[in-house]
Amino acid sequence: MFEIPARHFVRYYEILSILMRHGLGYLLISGNLMPVQEENLAVVGVHLRNAFAELGPAFIKIGQLASTRSDLLPQPIVQELAKLQDRVRPLSFREIRGVVEASLQSRLESAYQEFDPVPLAAASIGQVHYAVLHNGERVAVKVQRPMLRETVKTDLEIFQTLVNQIEQRTEWGKRYPLRMLLKEFSDTIKGELDFLNEGQNAEKLAKLNKKNSNILIPKIYWEFMHPSVLTMEYISGIPLHQIIGSQETSNNVHRIAERLSKALLQQILLGGCFHGDPHPGNILILPGDKIALIDFGITGHLTQTMRGQILSLISGLVRGNNALILKTLSQMGIVPEYVDKFAFQADISTLRHKHLKVSLRKFAMGESIQDFFDIIFRHGIQIPSEFILVGKALLTLEGTLNGLDPTISLVEQAKPFSRRFIWGKSGLMEFWNKIRGTRETDTTGLPINIQ
Repeated sequence: MFEIPARHFVRYYEILSILMRHGLGYLLISGNLMPVQEENLAVVGVHLRNAFAELGPAFIKIGQLASTRSDLLPQPIVQELAKLQDRVRPLSFREIRGVVEASLQSRLESAYQEFDPVPLAAASIGQVHYAVLHNGERVAVKVQRPMLRETVKTDLEIFQTLVNQIEQRTEWGKRYPLRMLLKEFSDTIKGELDFLNEGQNAEKLAKLNKKNSNILIPKIYWEFMHPSVLTMEYISGIPLHQIIGSQETSNNVHRIAERLSKALLQQILLGGCFHGDPHPGNILILPGDKIALIDFGITGHLTQTMRGQILSLISGLVRGNNALILKTLSQMGIVPEYVDKFAFQADISTLRHKHLKVSLRKFAMGESIQDFFDIIFRHGIQIPSEFILVGKALLTLEGTLNGLDPTISLVEQAKPFSRRFIWGKSGLMEFWNKIRGTRETDTTGLPINIQ
């Protein structure tokens, strides 16, 4: 057995016993070098999903994050990890009181006039309770599970040991950038564990959407905030998943779908700060078909350059401009020299024919981006995590839109934002400079191909 820190003994052997029970002990026990063949990866994926679900918050989160990286991990494992459910037993009210009072340095009754002991929702990071402030304002209080940071820190360190062993003992472990992924996932999880970050994300999105009266972002109450306690405005609405597919809803689903798609596209393509997990459970519908977004633990941030690159990639996919796609990827600095450009372009052409058998209005942007990730995975091209989150958000949004109103096209919804990006103040200067520098014969380097 290889060396592990003494402080990790108890947790390490707990993890080892669970992995062994799910047939994965060979990853950690020296001497057993059983290789994992490609055809066995589906079975490995099932075992990993079941083991991660039993191992708790850090492993559940890492599994969920790994399921978004189809550009870097084999599909059989990605597909199984995507099934991980973030459901855990609720904390007792006594535990909740202890976390709130230790975090806010005051008695629960001093901070809140009312505090419902029954949670509205419970997940691996924490749970949410309804409460009322002493000024009468209704709030939702998100409380982190006690000792979670310490547990996650230990698990991430052990996970590093696990990754080292996978790299040493399996052929597929040598092929995939597991260390890079673990670093990325660790940073994401640590960010989610700091509720102050979530509060700041909510305020950024509120600022971006303040002129849109149809989109609501809950107010943050900073006087009742702590890395382990988040207090935000309580918004009473109907969860979107209750409306999707309902035959009895009085809501205008077309209007909801249009407002939701425009809001997220504006966040991604113009604002550079976007809700990274817009699934129906994080969306509430209010009277007048207004939309409230909740849960800002996963929020994406894009520079203007990144937004231009996203538009270029989407333009290349939609228009079948393989040269633009490859040029944009090259500008990102992530295309290895050994990539077979002819084979890559052939795969992109196949992708285009698959998705554009129907009209442009029916073009499945999210699914196309996901298929695109599969292609770059096969060719060893690495995509920055910010772009992966964009792809995941668009794929999630497109699935939601299909459930609401299949006539809504993300491509059509994105056109006005593309034009605004190009003709915006800084975009106009870049656009004009590129015209002057490339003349009329070369427009592939523009934010969107206008040929």
